[in-house]
Amino acid sequence: MSSPQRYRWLVVGGLVLAGLVAVVGIAVPAGLQWDFGNFYDTGHRAASGQLASIYDPTSAIAGEAPLGAMAFWGAPVSAFFYAPLSLFPPATALVLFKLAGTLALAAGLLLLYRHTRDFAADRGFSPDAYRALYVIAILLFQPFWSMYRVGGQTTPFVFLLLVLALLAFLKERWTLVAGYLLLAVLIKPAFAFVPLFVGLVAWRRMLPRIALVFAAAGLVSIALLGWPIHQHFLEIVRRGSDKPSPWPFNSSLYIVADAFRPVANSIPVPGAGGALPGLVRIGLKLLVLLVVGLLTWRGLTVIRLERQRRLFLYLMAISFCLLISQIVWEHYLAVLFIPLVFLLAAAPRSPKPARLHLAIIFGLVMLQNLVLVLTFRAHVPITNNVTLMAVSLVKAGPLIAYLAFLWFHRSSIFD
Repeated sequence: MSSPQRYRWLVVGGLVLAGLVAVVGIAVPAGLQWDFGNFYDTGHRAASGQLASIYDPTSAIAGEAPLGAMAFWGAPVSAFFYAPLSLFPPATALVLFKLAGTLALAAGLLLLYRHTRDFAADRGFSPDAYRALYVIAILLFQPFWSMYRVGGQTTPFVFLLLVLALLAFLKERWTLVAGYLLLAVLIKPAFAFVPLFVGLVAWRRMLPRIALVFAAAGLVSIALLGWPIHQHFLEIVRRGSDKPSPWPFNSSLYIVADAFRPVANSIPVPGAGGALPGLVRIGLKLLVLLVVGLLTWRGLTVIRLERQRRLFLYLMAISFCLLISQIVWEHYLAVLFIPLVFLLAAAPRSPKPARLHLAIIFGLVMLQNLVLVLTFRAHVPITNNVTLMAVSLVKAGPLIAYLAFLWFHRSSIFD
């Protein structure tokens, strides 16, 4: 069998397998009271006129007990996005929610593929080879599949919006970029670092539009819903950013800092238990700022073609968001696929150490499989500091390896 035929069979087999996984994931009612319960209850509260209680997961809804017990983190106005779910019984709404997320993810991946295939061809990939590699990369990228275990998620919609914003950014449709980023932030406020970064590095074109679009949306939301609920939302965001969530669900760099807490507690110095993890966290943030800052400055100075510069800056915006955030739920890593796929498309021209490093990142991403993580936690007790540090490094591994890639292979990135 010739190479093109093998590639085509890989594509067909990969797409069939992905479709089967998606169908099973949609059909199996997993996660009814997990993340889905959060969105269903929020939409039910919005539809019932109980918007003031959307951030209280324990409050009754129209006199009935809520389906789930998870807190809602979206912007107040985004609660209405989930109101249509309340038109259906929970079991039916669960299927529809997973189906909508699957379609959004598929649309984002298709748009990203159509954009990167020419990029890959310019760097030595044959069309058949890149198509097969792209499908395999999707199958291996576990954050795409987490939503089926937790009852569906809104991250696929954020993924699609960020891809749309990228394409609009490359076409110089600045206001449309701001609109896409606004919708992404309303759904997942943790991604506010993306428009912040884009606005700062493209300040002449993007900063006024982002400021105008976001300010207008904020004023309209406050006028419609009142200030108290927005004040409550800001307090929720502030509390959520104080410290990272534990390792089983969080893949942030900063869970490594909390792994130092047991060691610090053993130091006979008052306050050491809180001080050492805090210092490690600050050190990691300074490292991220240094690496991203230097790479951004270099990109602005050495990349001559405007379109390439915009592509680089947008990918750095996504990278910065994930690297600086203290909470990166495992499904948030789906967004990491956007910069990674460009590195993958450039692989034929990359040096062998860079290709090996990229393979390591994908391998570490595979270990983010939620079923695997929960099974490990159920059967392997974390009884000592060494084990805690090991699991923290595995969970933070994709972003640690990605940060290292950006720095150690920076020359190949620019080449």
